[in-house]
This record gives sequence, C-alpha cells and structure tokens, in this order.
Amino acid sequence: MPSIETNSEILKTLLRTRTLCLGLMILLLWLTEEPSVPAVTVGWELLFLGTILSLVFAVLGRIKKFIAILLPVILLTDSCLVGLWVSVSGGAVSFYLPLFLLILVSAILVLPPRTAIAVALGIGGIFLGTFYWDFHSHLPSAYEAGRMNFVAAVMEKVTPVERESIYRQQGLRWFFFFLLMSATCGLLMRLVWKREERLRVREKVLEQKRHLIQMGELTGRIAHGVNTPLGLISGNLELLTAETPKKSKSYKKLLQIDQYVQRAIRTVRDILDYSRQSLSEIKSTSLPKIIQAVTAAVQPKLKKAGAKLILDVDPKLPVIMAYPEGLFQVLLNLVENAIDSISPGGLVTLSAHFQYQSMRLSPQDRRGEIKVTIRDTGRGIPANELERIFEPFYSTKGFGKGTGLGLAIVKRIVDEHHGQIRVESSVGHGTIFILLLPTQGLAREGADLDHEIYYNDSKFTDR
Repeated sequence: MPSIETNSEILKTLLRTRTLCLGLMILLLWLTEEPSVPAVTVGWELLFLGTILSLVFAVLGRIKKFIAILLPVILLTDSCLVGLWVSVSGGAVSFYLPLFLLILVSAILVLPPRTAIAVALGIGGIFLGTFYWDFHSHLPSAYEAGRMNFVAAVMEKVTPVERESIYRQQGLRWFFFFLLMSATCGLLMRLVWKREERLRVREKVLEQKRHLIQMGELTGRIAHGVNTPLGLISGNLELLTAETPKKSKSYKKLLQIDQYVQRAIRTVRDILDYSRQSLSEIKSTSLPKIIQAVTAAVQPKLKKAGAKLILDVDPKLPVIMAYPEGLFQVLLNLVENAIDSISPGGLVTLSAHFQYQSMRLSPQDRRGEIKVTIRDTGRGIPANELERIFEPFYSTKGFGKGTGLGLAIVKRIVDEHHGQIRVESSVGHGTIFILLLPTQGLAREGADLDHEIYYNDSKFTDR
C-alpha cells in the first residue's frame, strides 16, 4: 500500500496534469468552436466548474486523511464532466470521446492495482451511461451540436432505426477500445511494478552492504576493546571457580556470571563473523570431512539436549570449490539451531547427496550440485516468521537467546558459493533446511585432496 507521502506526490502530479488539460481545453474551445452554439456554452460552464473543483481538490489535498480518497474521486468526477460534454457535443459521434481514454490511462498509471480496476469499471459505467442517456434524451439536437460537429448534423437527418444502429456500433467500438487500452496499460504497468520491485530488492541489498561496511569499521575496535577484557574475565572466572567449593553459593553465582560472559563472547563473535567480507581463500573442499568435523563439534550439545544426530552422507561426494571454514560455519550453525529447537529425545538428520544437472555431456560428466538437508523434529517456525529468518538481527529464539545473525551469516556464505538455501517448516512437526551447493567441472568419485583443511585453527583429517 502506498504511503501518505507517495499518495501526496501522486495527487500533486495529478492536479498539475489536470490543470494543464483544462488550460489546453480552454485554448481549443477558444480557437475552434463558435461561442454562440449552446453546446459550446455548456462546454465553457463545465470548464469553469472543473477549475473550481481543482481549487477544492487542492485545498482538501492538504488534509492527509483525504489524500487516498481524493485520487479516485477526482478521476470519477472528471469522467462525469467529460460525459456531460460528450453528450452535448455530439454523443456517439462526438470528437471529444478520446477524453474518456485519457482519464482511463491516468487511473491505471497513478492508482494501486485494485483501486485502478474499480475506478476503470466506474469510468466504463459512466461511458455506457452517457451513451444511453444521450440516445434517449436527444441532447446533441437540443444543444445544436450539429453547428460544431458536421457528423452530428448528419445524425439528425437519419431515421431512428439507423440512429440506434450507429449508437450501438459506436458503443461497441469504443468499449473495445476501452478494453484494449486497459489491457495494454495494465500489462505495461505490470512490467513497471516488477522493475520497481527489483529495484527495491537491490536497494535493500545495497543498504545491507552499507550496513556491513559500517559494521566492518567498528569490529576492529570491538575485537580489541571488548574481546581482550572478556577473555581476561573468562580466564579469571575459571580460576575462581576452580578454587571455590562446589556446594557454596558463590560457586553458583560464578557459574551464572560465566554464562553471561560466554554469551557476550558469542555475541561479539557473531558480529565479527557477519561483518567479515570473505571467510578465507577458496580451495578444493571435501564436504564429508566438513560434516565429520561438525559432528564432532556438536557432540557435547547433543548430550546436553538428550538428542540424536543421524547422518546420511555419501562418502564419495565430488569435491567442490569452496571456503572450508565458511561451509563448516554454515553446517554448524544449522545443526546447532536444530538441536536448540528439539525437546529431549528429538532427532536431527543431516544428509548430503550428489545430484546431476539436467543435461549431461557424458557418463563422466560430474557437473551438478550437492544437496545437503538438515531436518529436525522440533517445534517448527510459524509461517509469518519464515520470510524474515534470514534478515540480520532477526531471531526466533526469544530475547537473550540469540543475536539474530546466525542465519544471516549462513545465507551470505551460501550466496558466496553461488548456492541456494530453502526452508520448509510446520509448527509442531519440525523444520527442514535444504542447501544446494554447485560442483564445478569434472571430478572422479572418491577424488583425494592434496592438502589438509583447517577449521577454527584446528586440523581435521580422515581417519
């Protein structure tokens, strides 16, 4: 829904365009029409009324609550004025019928889609009503439209049957023009709306990048000014805890202080990870080794939660070009989130399998993608939160239980690998995260790596 500021700008533009059209119509009548014709006199009266209405609309437009209502009201009011002018200036053969199309196009351009449809139907109804009223009231004859429109003069001489046929044919022609103009403008505006949506997405991405740059400038100071004191506090707490009797009240308080210190350390670490532009040098990476390292890293948390981790990993997955530390962080984050969401006795399943691309050049063509699935039997994520889980600083864990950066880091790392991440969730049934990591070029099954991989300064190798 457009904001009040946007509607205000649209209203100002519409009023300027309306004023311009009124000025051009005044010039047209002054140059081409004979003042003594009754129909022309009505035209001048309608232009004067339109000018007065412009002033009224401009005054009402200063009241914010009237802005959204004024836009369709102006267009429908102008349709009525044009309908009166068309009726007295020739009816079905009036030279001013295209003014209806001008109002129709304006409605499609400036109004939201649903409002534009409603107003377009209103304009079409006024148009058909004008034809019906003009046919039964003989307004062109009453206002001597034949003196300004030679076709209207011919119409006065035809038989009633011929006149009815002309009205029916003209009504169908112009109604078809209405439909054609509506469809054309609607399709073009749909392209414009899609382009605006893409621009909004790009602006959001650029805003996030600017945010990253700003955070990157602060993280150096945070790392030096916060991490060092926290490390000293954590080390001294360990010494004090070791020297304090476990059954004393002081021991429990020290444990509680240590929990808060560790939470602060994790928060600083998440901010540093999120603001870091690149994780490491890209290299050939074995995904089974990374999964093995993640499995070892989450064992303490699994035991504490009373949960089980089930692995379904193809040991002969092809190597991929990747940031090893980055993929380790992605899988560790997703598995830890899954453990956090399940109750004691719950299950977390981690599977990884290769799937070929749709077209293969030969049986040796190993190009495709590795599908990694992390499934849990936890509480699930509500549908209204799924769209926001990858936003920075948005957390579903509640206050004090997460920084809201974990999944944002995961999404950024997956994007750096030109991969995809999808999530499916049902409240009370669990959540599924699906990663699609592309493989590059040709690779043999069970290909060996010629180097070792390091995660968080610890070396992991196959045993």
